[in-house]
Amino acid sequence: MWTIQPITSTHRLTLLVLGGAFVTRKIGLRMILYLYLAVFLTRIGFGSVTIIFPLYLPAGAFQVGLILALYPIAEACSAIPVGRLADRVSRKRLHVMGMMIITVLTAAIGFTRNLLDVSILHAFMGVSAATAAVTSLTLLGDATKQTSRGKKMGGFDLANLGGYGLGFGLGSLLVNVFADRLSYAFWVTSGIFLVTSAMAMRFLVEPVRIEEIRQATVRRRRIGARIRPVLPVWIAQTVILGMYFLLPKAFKDANFVVTREMLVFLGVIGGLFALGAIVFGHVSDRVGRTRVMLLGAVGELGFLVLFGWSFPNFLNYALYLAPMLFLASGVAPAILAYVSDISGKAKRGSANAVYSVVLSIGMAVGNILGGFMAEFGVKWIFFAGASILFPSILATSSLLRRK
Repeated sequence: MWTIQPITSTHRLTLLVLGGAFVTRKIGLRMILYLYLAVFLTRIGFGSVTIIFPLYLPAGAFQVGLILALYPIAEACSAIPVGRLADRVSRKRLHVMGMMIITVLTAAIGFTRNLLDVSILHAFMGVSAATAAVTSLTLLGDATKQTSRGKKMGGFDLANLGGYGLGFGLGSLLVNVFADRLSYAFWVTSGIFLVTSAMAMRFLVEPVRIEEIRQATVRRRRIGARIRPVLPVWIAQTVILGMYFLLPKAFKDANFVVTREMLVFLGVIGGLFALGAIVFGHVSDRVGRTRVMLLGAVGELGFLVLFGWSFPNFLNYALYLAPMLFLASGVAPAILAYVSDISGKAKRGSANAVYSVVLSIGMAVGNILGGFMAEFGVKWIFFAGASILFPSILATSSLLRRK
């Protein structure tokens, strides 16, 4: 005969632990899925603006590069204060505020083509972008475990890259649709940011209680010394990314004709790069972040040299370029996971602020350098990137051996 046993305090504790684990897992999954979708939509907006901006402004390539550089400079200056606020106030509230502000500023640019007005608005966009970016990475770090964080960061990078790719396509479409009224393109982009803001208010939760962090007696980690060895490759990567923003204008100035074969090639390497973000993020969970980062940097170096040397006939070397770019996709998820690993919950906002600072400074330098190198032709953008990346690989390798 069955008998009903009374629920003891031990049973209650077990049920609470199991229930808490289930809720935490559910919150973590919902957080990750939201952040993937949020970064995807946000990057669609940024990618679209990247295409529209050089054509919208009545300025040359170098002036456009300077104006574009104001955005990451402002982001770099504001990232550290934002990161500290994220550790002391609220990740969610800061994220929503950043998205709302960038929505308003993007719409405002559509009302003026005055270079001074656009420069000021674009700079303030950098501040709001720092708020959204730092909190996004902090929330993702909060919602993941170290044993699977690399793969999750790879998914984040995939959403990031996919959004940019779709944004470039959307920007090209908007440029054609609103050829005579490019301001409409900014308002469409602002609408994308508005949708993302509404989603943040509805679905975002706080996986970490700030009050618990404040009351914790555990000694906080010092992250500066652990970040230093990866800085050379990290900075070089962001400078190169900033230079890539000038490629659309450089290709246009070179009268470069896009063929069907070229579109197929770009689609294939784009897919490989996206797949590589997941694959190498997972590999970094097993073999280590810095090893994957260096392997990816070597692959990227080969890609830059070969593409620059073979342009405009780079399709003849597609079988060599594709695997190199596949390797290069491991750099970003490895660095993202590394920064989150070494910081811990208490200083994760500050650590991701450092990431944002490095990204912003590198992007600013890259925008200016890319605008300058574009005057000499497309291939010199790639050669400049290779000349920056090669010594950075040597420097990071040396610093890691000393650690």
